[in-house]
Amino acid sequence: MNYVDTHAHVFEADGNFIENARYTPDYNASVTDFLGRLDACGLHYGVLIQPSFYGTDNSVMLQAVAQSQGRLKAVAVVDTDVSEALLAQYRSQGVCGIRLNLFGKPVPDVGTPEWKRLLGLLHQFGWHLELHCPPDYLLQLLPALANEPVDIVIDHLGRPEAQQDLSGQTFRQFITLLNPEKHWVKLSGLYRLAAPQNQVSRGKEIYRMLQAQGMQARIVWGSDWPHTQHESETGYGQNWQLLHEIVEDEQERQQILGANARKLFGFDTAAPHETRR
Repeated sequence: MNYVDTHAHVFEADGNFIENARYTPDYNASVTDFLGRLDACGLHYGVLIQPSFYGTDNSVMLQAVAQSQGRLKAVAVVDTDVSEALLAQYRSQGVCGIRLNLFGKPVPDVGTPEWKRLLGLLHQFGWHLELHCPPDYLLQLLPALANEPVDIVIDHLGRPEAQQDLSGQTFRQFITLLNPEKHWVKLSGLYRLAAPQNQVSRGKEIYRMLQAQGMQARIVWGSDWPHTQHESETGYGQNWQLLHEIVEDEQERQQILGANARKLFGFDTAAPHETRR
């Protein structure tokens, strides 16, 4: 099926990692391995997300996209002073958005001239801005970005802490800020948000909150493969199964995996070629 896994990473153990990275891998996560997992679950397309430990060196990810025979796209990490020429090059290499990973960093002032310039370029290229940060950051960033002509993608259901009460003020306020004309939410990384025995119930609760906010057509799914720092606890198959347990309605799952994801990332809506193994 022409379904999409919208969140995965590729990397090499001996990579050119940034200094003071919060985490660095000691194993390889290859594009061949990722495509094999897509095939095993009957998925055709995937989106690679630049890992934080590579900083703005997107080369490993872009090489993987080049090897995928049109099955993969990418979300890059760039500096605010990135050149228009480099973004154009990235577009030709399959990039369709940029990621802002704010764990361990302060909330940026997206109203500065540098940010205004970058957001203007994203609009020009038709790209989205992906936010990976906790809910309290989103309470500041979503209003600040509300009038920018750029779609916003929110990683991992807004990253509530495992102990955080979803009925509490912070998370509910985040949900109320969501605009189905502007925002997208990734149903991904549940193993980061709850203990194993609570992942389905917590996922269902957040999913119902998103539906109540009118976000059904703006939810996409991602495996978060290879599940860095949680490799011994989960796997691709478990996260695929989690989706089915959280979103029990088949038509809703098809929408999340298909129409929603293809619209956001611009994948071909025609029938895919025979899956390559």
